[in-house]
Amino acid sequence: MSKLTAALTRRAASVAVLAFIVQIPTMAQSPSGAKENLITIQKQWADARVKPDIAYLERLYAKEFRVHTMDGAVASRADDIAMFKEGRIKPDFVRDEDMNVSVYGEVGIVTGIENVGGTYPGGPLKGQKAELSLRFTNVFVNRDGRWQLVLHQATQIPKNGSQ
Repeated sequence: MSKLTAALTRRAASVAVLAFIVQIPTMAQSPSGAKENLITIQKQWADARVKPDIAYLERLYAKEFRVHTMDGAVASRADDIAMFKEGRIKPDFVRDEDMNVSVYGEVGIVTGIENVGGTYPGGPLKGQKAELSLRFTNVFVNRDGRWQLVLHQATQIPKNGSQ
């Protein structure tokens, strides 16, 4: 093998290895793996709100996280975390059902029904104990090697059973 052929072979091998390394982040999680991961995160988030696990909320919520509440208000990341930290919102349980996950590259959307019970600060509940069913949409972004929640929107499902 000539010196030129050997050099070209080494260069081609280096380019192939580099191309493989660049592809690792996109190959790291299949769409089905991402969907399973988002379902797991959804369950962990439910548990974190009941405990309350403030450290988990701070890790999960992206810096631009916001909540579109069932009464039409918008709460910031800091507002949402403060409600749990200060005990202004105290869920006894959070149970998600009928979840559907869609993944579009680095964006994941989880929809479903969230059944919650506990004490809630505002809107029609004004600090009362209540059990509600909410239709939700959560938007996640895969950033810095992990899924971060950027938006949560929930709408109360009327008690008359129309879902």
